[in-house]
Amino acid sequence: MDTEAPAGVAAVVINYNAAGWLPGCLEGLRAQTHAPVEVLVVDNRSTDDSLTLLRTGWPEVRSIPLPTNGGYAAAANVGIRATRAPYVLLLNPDVALTPAYVAELVRVAAERPDVGSLTGKLLRTPRPAGRPVIDSTGHLFFRNRWAVNRGEGEEDRGQYDEPGEVFGVSGAAPLYRRAMLDDVCVGGEWLAERFFLYLEDVDLDWRARLRGWRAYYVPTAVGYHERGYKGGLRDRRAFVLRHSLKNRYLLMLRNDTIGDVLRDAGAILPMELLRFLDFLGTTPRSLAGYVDAARLVPWALRERREIRRRVRVAPDEIRRWLRRYPYRREMMERVRSRCCAT
Repeated sequence: MDTEAPAGVAAVVINYNAAGWLPGCLEGLRAQTHAPVEVLVVDNRSTDDSLTLLRTGWPEVRSIPLPTNGGYAAAANVGIRATRAPYVLLLNPDVALTPAYVAELVRVAAERPDVGSLTGKLLRTPRPAGRPVIDSTGHLFFRNRWAVNRGEGEEDRGQYDEPGEVFGVSGAAPLYRRAMLDDVCVGGEWLAERFFLYLEDVDLDWRARLRGWRAYYVPTAVGYHERGYKGGLRDRRAFVLRHSLKNRYLLMLRNDTIGDVLRDAGAILPMELLRFLDFLGTTPRSLAGYVDAARLVPWALRERREIRRRVRVAPDEIRRWLRRYPYRREMMERVRSRCCAT
């Protein structure tokens, strides 16, 4: 296979009230052996000292302050639009990269021109003792249309030290080939802005797969992800779950086929029931996500027509990535957690 020469990378940090994390993120970028040709911070109308920090401590870093907080996807689109490098590295501000992260991903991308998305091994912020804990080694996708970070919460014992193809990559620190982003762009958006937050990276995974692009995991590229950061949004549990609920339906409406949904109904329906009962019992306000999804059905169907019209892979391309969801293990873990809590 022909290889490409290593090319420039634009690093885009999506910031919202992350003044406490930005220095570590920017230091990690400054230390890269394959230095980004540009570092851009897109700020989602932070109310903390983020912009002051950038002006005083990082004057060489370009920033774009947005007038409103439009969510991760909207800010990412601003950053992609404002840069020109052949690769785009999107970063949450609570991610700190080791020096070889960019170099390792670009090396693999140059060797594999059909790969549009790459990720390294993302670990949780180091603990004082014990093995590192995995945050993400790429996305897993299940027949019930649930997506998770592969290995999340597991101790890193070397079980994910083999590089290889994955369904997609986490939005915390992905490297995207701009040619892929432009190829899957729909309605002028690379990431779907109506998702606001949660699952917009999986939507991009799916659209890229439908266009024939692959995603790849490179374990020699290592980063650390705090996983507690959402600019305060993680404390607003109902807010996050509301978007999670809404976006699950938008994800399927935009990308799925009726035949595949019917084929997997036996896996999808139990997840629908479990999520409804869980949200009803813990955060009933999040059920407003059903209303949000219903309002966006016309938009999702318009986008779907464009997405499905441009599919260029065999019908079984997505199916080969759909795994059986471990319902029994999930239920046992919930029972154990509740027993321990009491």
